[in-house]
Amino acid sequence: MADVRVGIFMPLDPALVKMIEEVSPRIEIRELAPLVSEAATSDEAKAKLDEELRHIEVLYFGGIPEKLAARSPDLKWAQYVGTGVEGLFKAGLVDAHFAVTNASGTNAQPIAEHCFMFMMMFMKQMPQWAEEKANHAYRRGLSRSDFIEGKTVGILGLGGIGLEVARLGQAFRMRVLAVRRGGARQSGVGDVDEMYPPSGLQDMLRESDFVVVALPLTAETERIIGEAELRAMKPTAYIINIGRGKLIDEAAMVRALKDNVIAGAGLDVFEVEPLPKESGLWDMPNVLMTPHVSGGVVNYRERTTKLFCENLRHYLAGEPLENLLDSRRGY
Repeated sequence: MADVRVGIFMPLDPALVKMIEEVSPRIEIRELAPLVSEAATSDEAKAKLDEELRHIEVLYFGGIPEKLAARSPDLKWAQYVGTGVEGLFKAGLVDAHFAVTNASGTNAQPIAEHCFMFMMMFMKQMPQWAEEKANHAYRRGLSRSDFIEGKTVGILGLGGIGLEVARLGQAFRMRVLAVRRGGARQSGVGDVDEMYPPSGLQDMLRESDFVVVALPLTAETERIIGEAELRAMKPTAYIINIGRGKLIDEAAMVRALKDNVIAGAGLDVFEVEPLPKESGLWDMPNVLMTPHVSGGVVNYRERTTKLFCENLRHYLAGEPLENLLDSRRGY
């Protein structure tokens, strides 16, 4: 007999709904997406949605439900489909009466690959060759590409993405450095050749040919890369940001790029999104940009649903949940 009511607060493929149903006969699935859509224009649908939310014990959600804590007194756990969680903190969900988990790690591989796409494009002179193609020019001998092998990659943040960047760095025979929260400097930690505490950030920056910013955005990490950090980098080094735009002082980065303080930047995230038309980043030849798409993969919802199912098994068994958010850490 079903005794755990699970609400799905977003459209989901029937095959994925079935995947959730098969976790246990103890659960009852409530697909709320139609009501969510209708509630925007119908008081009757909103009342029905409120009634559903009142009796939900577990919620699988994408868009953040308004006043979720007040509307869901029986809620024990909410699984977020995304990885960036600053919106959840702003909405007060993490300090509510229920546990909140995110989908961290489900898109680590594609995002890490995106970082290496930026690195390879810089090393193999792709911006120049793209311009040549646009001009219908076929000229050999204009430049010589460089090796990624032997270069040093420095990683800020060793969550799922950072760990995957480290693994790929070793596969490319790079030297891998990283900064992680707490602890002393160590050598040979997993795929990381040299691990630094936060106080060693500038030391790591000075040694890196590529700096990958893969931190969550918290009060502690906002603008962790500013003018001093950019000036600590090599003039031949590149910065890559796939975390959040506000991890870097964007104005300072623009100045550093204009003044050749650093060689270039590969950016998937920005302080303001969409990136304003007047941003100086648009026309910089030493900047590669994508519009916050590094984690978008064709089977992303399948990946997150598999994680949700695994967490649902943990929940039903009374075991600890994966990716539990912590208001003290900010992620």
